[in-house]
Amino acid sequence: MKLQYRSAYRGLPREVYFLFAAKLVNCAGMFISPLLTLILTQKLAMSKADAGGMVAFFLLTQAPCVILGGRLADTIGRKKTFAAGSLLGALAYIACGCGAAGRPMVYLMILAADMVAVAAPSFDAMTADFTPPEQRQRAFSLLYLGINIGMAASPILGGLLFQNHLRLLFFFDAATTVTSVAIILWGVGEPHRGAAVSGPAPAQRRSSLASALRAAPVLLGFVLLMFCYDFCYSQWNFMLPAQFGDLFGPGGARLFSLLGSANAVTVILLTPLVTLLTRRMRPLAAVAAGGLLFAAAFLGFAAGGPYPLYLLYAEVFTLGEICTTIQIGAFLSNHAPADCLGRVSAFSSIVRGTGAALGPMVMGGALGLWEYRSCWLWVLALMLAGSLGMFLLGRRDTSPRGA
Repeated sequence: MKLQYRSAYRGLPREVYFLFAAKLVNCAGMFISPLLTLILTQKLAMSKADAGGMVAFFLLTQAPCVILGGRLADTIGRKKTFAAGSLLGALAYIACGCGAAGRPMVYLMILAADMVAVAAPSFDAMTADFTPPEQRQRAFSLLYLGINIGMAASPILGGLLFQNHLRLLFFFDAATTVTSVAIILWGVGEPHRGAAVSGPAPAQRRSSLASALRAAPVLLGFVLLMFCYDFCYSQWNFMLPAQFGDLFGPGGARLFSLLGSANAVTVILLTPLVTLLTRRMRPLAAVAAGGLLFAAAFLGFAAGGPYPLYLLYAEVFTLGEICTTIQIGAFLSNHAPADCLGRVSAFSSIVRGTGAALGPMVMGGALGLWEYRSCWLWVLALMLAGSLGMFLLGRRDTSPRGA
């Protein structure tokens, strides 16, 4: 296992390791976002349909913030944008912890999520700026690993404190966000735009978002297909915890949190191995394979069964997540010009975020009409369509090895 980790992540730029540390610390304190559905339904007494609409509203309000963050990342700088957005989000969570549960808490959580959205494009852009194209799959894989090392612990603590100490979760979330910003400010410089290693040829500098998408149609197709992936993926944090609440009652939050920890532990153990096994695959073929694994997991969620079976379904889901996620950042940065990468990342986040927003909204309404089994089968069908689309798009990608 030690050799596996060394082989996967040896020799990356120094800045990538600091980005990894910042991502790990931030995600170790990511308590509020995974429990959002349960906060809305159990603490604020919303119906499933209302909670689905509110989760969708959370995500939709982030669209202009992501656009702003992408433009700021490409103009005033990646590090400044990341620090400002993250710190404002932390302040909003501190205000949530100081106030009472109710509508003001919802508005402050929306503000916090929006500020995180402003910061998000900068993080991926920084990763690409300091990493040559041939190392990007490994760099983004390492950051994904950092996310899940942090997330391995946070769901357990979140599940334990959720019922009686929700305020503490807001404070802990804010504290780890501030710490991650400190790591970035200390260990990562602001890349010089003229010297950045990201993006295609220098002839494509001073690009607009429209020109970048016209120059690489496969990039647009990839982002649009990821809409389907994220619509389906969003059910992990919406339909599945709702299903657990109905199946297991008050213990549903704890059992779902344990499922989240199992997901994170599997990512920690298997991401380096999957990274090594897929490094010679065409990226879109790997994403298509991940979609098939997602579909298999959704079939299991539809079939149901005792809790241990859900653990098995979650493992299949996690393999699909690994295959897909380690390819996304590298694919985008290898097809986008360096001076437009923040805006391309923002555009991708908006389209994918729209899919993630519509997922809870649409399926929240569907749960009022059909049982969970039927809803999961609809999600399964959409996932299969998205996976097929990725496979066909990969055959049209003319870049070397579909990089």
